[in-house]
Amino acid sequence: MLKKITTITAAILCTAAAAFAQNAYDALRYSERFTEGTARSVAMGNAFTALGGDMGGITINPASSAVYRYSEFLLTPSVAGTSSSASYLGSSTSDNKTGFGIANIGYVGSYNTGRKNAGLVSWSFGFVLTKENNFNNAMKVRGRTNSSSWLSSLASNTNGIFAPTMDLNSQNDPYWYSNASWNSILGWNTSLLDTLPGTRDQYIAATENLYGYDISVGGELNQMFRSKSKGNITEATINVGGNFSNKFFAGVNIGIQSISYRYDEIYGEQATNSNDFQTGFESFSAAYRYKATGTGINLKAGIIYLPTQWLRLGASISTPTWMYLSEDWENGMEASFNDGYNQRLESPLGTYDYRLNTPFRWNIGAALRLGNLGVVSADYESVDYSKAKFISTEFNEGYDAENEETANLLTTQSIIRLGAELNVSPVFAVRAGYQHYTSPYADGTSDDAKNIGSLGVGYVASCGASDFFVDLTYQQMLKKGNEKFSLYSDTDIPAPAGTNKTNAWKLLLTLGFRF
Repeated sequence: MLKKITTITAAILCTAAAAFAQNAYDALRYSERFTEGTARSVAMGNAFTALGGDMGGITINPASSAVYRYSEFLLTPSVAGTSSSASYLGSSTSDNKTGFGIANIGYVGSYNTGRKNAGLVSWSFGFVLTKENNFNNAMKVRGRTNSSSWLSSLASNTNGIFAPTMDLNSQNDPYWYSNASWNSILGWNTSLLDTLPGTRDQYIAATENLYGYDISVGGELNQMFRSKSKGNITEATINVGGNFSNKFFAGVNIGIQSISYRYDEIYGEQATNSNDFQTGFESFSAAYRYKATGTGINLKAGIIYLPTQWLRLGASISTPTWMYLSEDWENGMEASFNDGYNQRLESPLGTYDYRLNTPFRWNIGAALRLGNLGVVSADYESVDYSKAKFISTEFNEGYDAENEETANLLTTQSIIRLGAELNVSPVFAVRAGYQHYTSPYADGTSDDAKNIGSLGVGYVASCGASDFFVDLTYQQMLKKGNEKFSLYSDTDIPAPAGTNKTNAWKLLLTLGFRF
C-alpha cells in the first residue's frame, strides 16, 4: 500500500543519497491541487467551472475572465493552520502549525469592442497569482517500550554490508564503496552499530544485548519523533478571454508554477537506565533534512456557455504541468554513552535534478442563476495520478521502476465541488461550499477521502465610478485524517504501530476594487 502504514519515516530509513530517491509520494505531492483562490471562490467550494466572473475561478476555468463586465484588482491574505494528534505506545501527543501568506492576488481587465450582442463583444486580460497547494504540517510522537528499537531495525537493514567499507576516512568514500544508506554509515561510525562476534557484515545495535546467540533490546527506551513540513505551489497565470455574443465565453491560460517544499524530521531514543545496556547506551538521535524547489509550466483552456439566462454550463482542460525540480538532503546522527563517549556526524549534502510531468486534469460544471436572489453551482473534476511521470535529466530510462510504482499505486481521483451564494441585500451576501476528494490510492478506502466545508460573507460598497468589496471565508476539513504509522520497519519483532489524526483550516480575506 502507498499509505504510510509500514513506516511514517520512509525517507530516514531509505538510502538518503540514492541517485533516484523519488517515489509515488513525490508524484502525488506535486500533482495534487487544493486551490485557495479568492475568499468568494473558496467560500463556494471553488465550484466556478460554469460560473466564472471571479479571479479565483480563473485557474479552474480560464473562461472565467471573459464573464467580467468590469476591470478588477484584488488581494487575498490568508491564515492556514494544521494540527495533529498522535497515539503511540499508550501515549498521546499533539502538535500544530500556523502560517500566514497570500492566497491570491491579481488583476483582470475587461475591454469592450463596441459590438453589442454579436461577435466578439469584449475581451479580457488577466494576471493572477494563486496558491495551488500548501505543504505546512507538523507531527509529534512520544512513547516508551522495552521490546523494539529503531536501531535494531537499522542493524537488520545493514546486514550484508562489509563493515570496513563504511569507515569514514580520507581514503574511503563509504557511500559509493559500501552501497549502504547514510543512516547505516553514520550509525557505524558513531558506534551505534557493531558487528556480531566472528562476523564483518552482521550487526547488532547499541540498544541490544547479546546473550549467547540471542539478541534482545537491553532495557526500556523513551522514543521520540517529530516532523515539520512547509512550502507551497504558487501559480502565476497569464490569461486571455473572449465574450462572444454574451452567450459563449472562452479563455486560455499559461500557468507558471513555483514549487517550494521543506521537510525536517528527527527521531530519538533515550535509555531509562543506561546500565541495562551492555554498551552503556544513553541516547541517540537521527535527523533528516530535505528541500525541493522548482518551476513548472502548463496550459489551460476553458469555455462557458449560456443556453438561457438562468443556466450556465462550463468545461475546462489542463495539460500536464511540466516541472523541473532540484532536491538537496542530508542526514545527521548523534550518539551518547555512559562512559563519556559522545559523537555527532553528518552526511555530505546530497543533490539531484529531475523532471516530473503531472497528469492531465479536466472539469465540467453547471450553475443556476436564481434571479437577484443568488446562485448555486456544481463541478466535477477528474485527474489520473497514475499517469504522473518522472524523467531523469541525466540517465535514459532512469525512472522505469519509479514510474511503474506510481502507475500501480495511484489511481484516478474524482473531485466534486458544490457552492451557493445568497444575496441577503444588494450589498451583502452569504456563501457556503463543499468539496469532496476521493482517494488517490489504487487500494484506497473512504478513510482516504477528503471532505472540506466552507462558509463566507461578502460586502460591496459603491465609491463613485468604482466598487470596493470585502469577502471573508472560513474553510475547515470536515473529517479528520486518520492514518496508521510505524516509526521504523519490523525485525523479528513487529515495530510498534500508532495512529495519527490530522485536521486543517484556513481563513481568507479578500479586498478588491472594480472599475
